[in-house]
Amino acid sequence: MYDFTLPDYKGNSIVNLMSSISRNFGQHHSYRELKVLPSKDLQGFKNIILLVIDGLGFNFLQRQKGSFLQRNIRSSITSTFLSTTACANTAFHTGYPPQQHALTGWDVNLKEVGAITTVLPFVTMFGSDPLSEYGFRMDQILDIKSFHKGLKAKCFTIIDRHIAFSPFTTFVSQDSEIIPASGYKNVFTKLRTLVKRRSSRRRFFHAYIPELDAVAHKKGINSHEVREFFSEIDKRVKRLASSLEGTNTKLIVVADHGFIDTSSKSVVWVEKIPGLKECLTIPLAGEARVRHAFVRPHKVRDFERIVRKRLSRFCWCFKGEQLIKDHLFGLGKPNRKLFDRVGDYVLIMKKNFILKDRLANSVSDSFLKGNHGGVSDDEMFVPLVVIDC
Repeated sequence: MYDFTLPDYKGNSIVNLMSSISRNFGQHHSYRELKVLPSKDLQGFKNIILLVIDGLGFNFLQRQKGSFLQRNIRSSITSTFLSTTACANTAFHTGYPPQQHALTGWDVNLKEVGAITTVLPFVTMFGSDPLSEYGFRMDQILDIKSFHKGLKAKCFTIIDRHIAFSPFTTFVSQDSEIIPASGYKNVFTKLRTLVKRRSSRRRFFHAYIPELDAVAHKKGINSHEVREFFSEIDKRVKRLASSLEGTNTKLIVVADHGFIDTSSKSVVWVEKIPGLKECLTIPLAGEARVRHAFVRPHKVRDFERIVRKRLSRFCWCFKGEQLIKDHLFGLGKPNRKLFDRVGDYVLIMKKNFILKDRLANSVSDSFLKGNHGGVSDDEMFVPLVVIDC
């Protein structure tokens, strides 16, 4: 039924990696352990480092022949659906995929707020005022515990200072000591210092590097700028591993998603498809590569006809509840909030197409060259790099 790459939540996804780490630290997890890195392979180590490099896809890394990270790849594993920061990084922070945490993309239709909301910076899609200034709290949006809760370890979250104490980071990093860093170089410095600090307890370090994702969005994943930046990150990971030799540390390097390059010719505008906008109750949510469409009940037939005749070469169209039932968002019982946030229909883009619409305050037709969130191998597969120090 699905002619594209699906998350493998039964043993080969980032969620299964979190299961292995969780069980290694004595905490139950309802998903299977990662087949290629079970918890028993972690148990002899005093320090576990989870280093998440945002946007580092498996296929991209395989092309960086001879790099330190490429030489130390253990396997490819899958991201979540959607293959995007909001869904996958939340899985790192909570241990579970959207089926349980119920974030469905960068822009989420939130009943609790009464607006489409960009959850991670906690602002509405149409403006930049923090929702916390209007009395909204992250615990009204997320009803899942932090991954760190209950772990038999001292936990640290090393993250860029600009987002270190945001409502999102503060909520998902409960039971962890947040260590703000001034850029990716400082992340490595802080990691090195923390690991070498004496401690009688086992420790878990969750470090996050967002800059590669930012460069790839702007310049494209196949750009010279991305390759140059990757080379710098690669050298720093190698230095970190070398400096930690003898500390009884397992260094796990992984990513939330990969990337695919697009062009201005790949953009499909809702406003240029006659009748489509009139079918929608609200603007599209989700990501440019996977769109949640909320459809007016009396326009369902019109919507299906328009998609079939005008959009079928650009995207697949599925009913949202069918995707939940078929476990694209995860296994087990769905979070009740998920049904409100997944569209009546979900449009999954083919090839390198992206689907966009405009709000009344939109001032340009700008687009990001690098995109993710979709179901191509480049977006869905991320590397698992494992180094013993």
